[in-house]
Amino acid sequence: MTVSPIAAAILSNESTATIRMEIARHGVLHDFGVVRSTGEQFPIDWPRALSLASALTAEDDEAAQDLALRIAQGCLLADDTLSHHRNAAVILLERMGNLPSLSLAVDRGIIPSDSWTRAPTTLQLDVVRRRLELTIPVTGSGVVKANPFQRRFWDAAQEARWVSVSAPTSAGKSYIVRRWFEECMADRERFTGIYVVPTRALIEEVSGDLSEQFVAMDVGIYSVPWDAEIEARRRKILVLTQERLHLLQQRLPAEGADLLFVDEAQKFGDGARGVLLQQTIEEGVRRNPASQVIFASPLSSNPELLLEGAGYNANIATVSSDWITVNQNLIWVDQVPRRPTLWKLQLVLDSQPSDIGEFDLPARPQPDSKRLPLVAVALGKSGGGNVVYVNGAADAERTALQIYEALGSDADISYEQGIVDLRELIQKTIHPQYALATVVLRGVAFHYGNMPLPVRTEIERLFRSGTLNYLVCTSTLLEGVNLPCRNLFARNPKKGNGTPMSAADFWNLAGRAGRWGQEFQGNIVCVDANRPRCWTELPTSRKRQPMTRATQEALADVGAVVAYIDGGAPLDVARANPMLEALYSYLAARVISGAGLSNLPKLTDADAQRLELAIRTAVEPTDIDVVLLERHSGISPAAMQRLLERFRTYDNPDDLVLAPPESSDAVDNYQLALNLANQELGAAFGEHSRQIALAILITNWMRGTSLAKLIDGRIGYLQRNNRPYKLPKEIRDVMHDVEQVARFQGPKYLACYTDVLFLHLRQQGREVTSDLPDISMMLELGVSRVTEVSLMVLGLSRTSAVALSEFIVPDSLSREEVTSWVNEHRDVLNELPALVRREIEMVFDRYSSSS
Repeated sequence: MTVSPIAAAILSNESTATIRMEIARHGVLHDFGVVRSTGEQFPIDWPRALSLASALTAEDDEAAQDLALRIAQGCLLADDTLSHHRNAAVILLERMGNLPSLSLAVDRGIIPSDSWTRAPTTLQLDVVRRRLELTIPVTGSGVVKANPFQRRFWDAAQEARWVSVSAPTSAGKSYIVRRWFEECMADRERFTGIYVVPTRALIEEVSGDLSEQFVAMDVGIYSVPWDAEIEARRRKILVLTQERLHLLQQRLPAEGADLLFVDEAQKFGDGARGVLLQQTIEEGVRRNPASQVIFASPLSSNPELLLEGAGYNANIATVSSDWITVNQNLIWVDQVPRRPTLWKLQLVLDSQPSDIGEFDLPARPQPDSKRLPLVAVALGKSGGGNVVYVNGAADAERTALQIYEALGSDADISYEQGIVDLRELIQKTIHPQYALATVVLRGVAFHYGNMPLPVRTEIERLFRSGTLNYLVCTSTLLEGVNLPCRNLFARNPKKGNGTPMSAADFWNLAGRAGRWGQEFQGNIVCVDANRPRCWTELPTSRKRQPMTRATQEALADVGAVVAYIDGGAPLDVARANPMLEALYSYLAARVISGAGLSNLPKLTDADAQRLELAIRTAVEPTDIDVVLLERHSGISPAAMQRLLERFRTYDNPDDLVLAPPESSDAVDNYQLALNLANQELGAAFGEHSRQIALAILITNWMRGTSLAKLIDGRIGYLQRNNRPYKLPKEIRDVMHDVEQVARFQGPKYLACYTDVLFLHLRQQGREVTSDLPDISMMLELGVSRVTEVSLMVLGLSRTSAVALSEFIVPDSLSREEVTSWVNEHRDVLNELPALVRREIEMVFDRYSSSS
């Protein structure tokens, strides 16, 4: 962003840098009371500082906004400011549209609620003018009190059909987008909105927020593609991952969207999932070319990239804002030489570290695994809101236990009812000896993507409320989970299995530090900053990062793609480079459907023709049609043809049809299917013993077996076969297999297996019959009975749906029938864990009130 000459002069002035440093130093020392200040401190000339901030409030530049906000909030918090100084700070926050920070100051008794009326008349008029500028009238009644970024978004959304928005994490994107959904459907008899999120956890969070927002309106909020009510509802919003959106598009070929919103749109660059995301958005636009398409991403340098699919004549808009709502402090901490428990703290401003002070660890940091948790305990013990980032599930459990031990018995909160209920849920739905049930007793929890949703949801709720002071997280926090914190601690951060964390991912993670409306600032603490092996790219300042599309990256070498296609998509190459398989599938579906490749961004006409020729040459001799290609994104026509040829070698292919999960031969049946998917489709379900274990898990998962019983079953299997095991690892492995195999790889490959098999049976003139419900549905939801599906489409998590369904005998109850059953049998809820009971009551009460 460019700044005015006056702003540039202010920002480059040496005295301005001194003011900024002193205010930031004071904020850090205030947050971390255990830090002993070192170095010289200077008094702040508040009249001068406030004058400088006044000249910067209108600048849409990160440095200018950061300084103006620091001065305004620093003035409110300082001990040496006078009432007229604080009144001036209130005016600055009004100009910046930062009403949550003003409300926080009022709530904490720092200022009276009418502070702005005590300013001179000209400044009062300035406040009135600014409030009018930032107030958005909406259809019907009411207004939206926006900040400047939200105002710009609204103006762009009113004018453009395609909009790409890029702003800091705490800028208020989610709120203003939800209000835009409300505006778009106002006064419409029919409306379909699609809200695409990257994870299932976000499905539940967004669905819950939208349900509360539209509780008094005739609007259906849906997150399950198999909900029979979707087609009949005239006004609705569908909250889906790209996988669920793809399934919905296959199930309802006529379903389009009036408004299509993609959250965390940087996920277009996320490998095979990024390819699927692009495919589903293109299909959505094909179904309704008049739909409005909105993308949101955090601080990207090229948000216009996402508008390349809009076409030449489309009305497009880019909203790229640096508007800051919460100050963040980037902090480096390192051990003082020859003093293992004495550490120094440095504040990094303008990429330069400055010594702030020293603090003591509660114990010697040996081995190295203790360095991160001990720093977190030392600095965060006096207050809540501490997130500790680690690189994997096992690390999360170990680090949480280390924090638990370091806090000691003085941190005991076992008497808190929220902790009692959470422990009950953990022990009954996962395992009595799961480490989480121990660490929560001292206000510590860990959080990773494979954990059951009700457990994660309650952890997040207790963390937000302040009951839990420490939350140890993995890269789940990068996937858009709305979990802001006060302090974020990290050391040697990675993403996934040892993959170095990119600058974009780090700053997306760091964006969680600073709870707008709950804190005036957030702290990002980099542990062992001066150890090069701990930081492959030590953060020094926030920079916008470029986004990419996975398809464009893979098409950078068209020759390699053509060679892969011409070679028949060999399994060894597909396993070594999964993107080639996903790309081949995507391109083939476009070519065979008639969409072609000529309009793909950055692809020359010559390369498009070359690819189309290779694809047509490869696909025309096969039996694979466009229906199969579009249904099974990520699997190439060559792989499907290989599987078809394999089926032709069986004398009795009817035996290959997948059995209902309750069938006595289901495990053997599914093991064979997993094996064939390995050999012909390129799946990775392991060797024979691993396939048996996965077949047991998959069949039990679809039967609606609880996670706790799945874990007990895995342990029993190992014990019966005299195989050594470690309980914590087996618990994690079962949860991993549920999420990554049963709910992700399983639907992808077993649905393709079924469709190709049915194609073979039809070609043989055999009648295609199966008692098997939709395999993708059973695996995605983890249930097979209509009754359980009805419970889940109402909004229950699988955990609660399975627990409740144990008491319901009929298999095929509709949503209305299960609602009646629950209302007539409320007494059975007393048999369930308190948090399961609370979820059921909340969902059914909400459904009853909206019916």
